[in-house]
Amino acid sequence: MAVSDDIIAWSVKKLGVVIGDGECWTMVETALSESGGKTSTQIKGGPVGDDENYVWGVLVKDLQRGVVAGDILQFRNYVWENNTQTRVTHPNGDWETEGTTKESRPHHTAIVEKVVEPGLVDILEQNSPKGDPVRRYRLRITSFLGPKTKKTLPNGDVVETTPNHRVTGAVWAYHPMAALPGKKP
Repeated sequence: MAVSDDIIAWSVKKLGVVIGDGECWTMVETALSESGGKTSTQIKGGPVGDDENYVWGVLVKDLQRGVVAGDILQFRNYVWENNTQTRVTHPNGDWETEGTTKESRPHHTAIVEKVVEPGLVDILEQNSPKGDPVRRYRLRITSFLGPKTKKTLPNGDVVETTPNHRVTGAVWAYHPMAALPGKKP
């Protein structure tokens, strides 16, 4: 198996477990080390600082089309505002709307478990929120303004949706690299 497959398998086995000191970096560094991948400390050639923008492998230049399962995401001041507007109109004329949600990762590292669609990924992460064990989560890593859709449900409700996802801050994606043969990471 490739390093990317191995770090996903390793992380899935650790769902619900706190790895090491509980930091997001520790989870990813350990996943790489135990899966034969090159770690951020190996890539740098020495210790990394707590507040660095870590490098995890080969930089992905196109977040919309280049991210694949097993990639490592590095976030800095990341905010995803989901301003998708949904309006449900009932057969009696009453209606209701749903609005904004927000996710943030000020300084964070995660592993892509699955690409749901371009710019939307399922991740494996730890320490988000602070102190949480390894978990799955879905994040949008690129902005997206979609066309309005309208559908009628079997109960007669009419649902109109206008997707509007705004991502700010920085997200870097890296394809992990295998450690040199014969060298333990």
